[in-house]
Amino acid sequence: MYQIDLITIGDLPRGSFQEIRADYQKFLGKYATINHRVIKDDVNLLARVNPDHFLVILEATGKNLTSEAFADVLKQKIDLGQSITFIIGGAHGLSPTIKQSAHLLLSLSAMTTTHDLAQLFLYEQLFRAFTIIQGTSYHK
Repeated sequence: MYQIDLITIGDLPRGSFQEIRADYQKFLGKYATINHRVIKDDVNLLARVNPDHFLVILEATGKNLTSEAFADVLKQKIDLGQSITFIIGGAHGLSPTIKQSAHLLLSLSAMTTTHDLAQLFLYEQLFRAFTIIQGTSYHK
């Protein structure tokens, strides 16, 4: 089973957001194991990242990818046997040092959104990417 680590700074989504996240975790379960860790700040953040993983940091100024291009990145890492760690920063972003450690800075949108929505958007795009890779229709 493919391994994806997700580190978010702040809190897990609450209320309806939590229910939707749980649904996507269930949908993703047939493709990957998602290890979602929540931390309070980015102190010693890089020490918490597996150095063998491909590191993707979600960043407003990062690269914009279509869902198909995102699926291509994911498939390349799967084919190489390389797991991925995604990091979603807190309200004040991440330090330049942490950003420089990323293999890919990825923007979910040019628009600013809430932390809860960013997490759900990433979960949805991961699910979509796996359905693209598998050539299956997008069903929940």
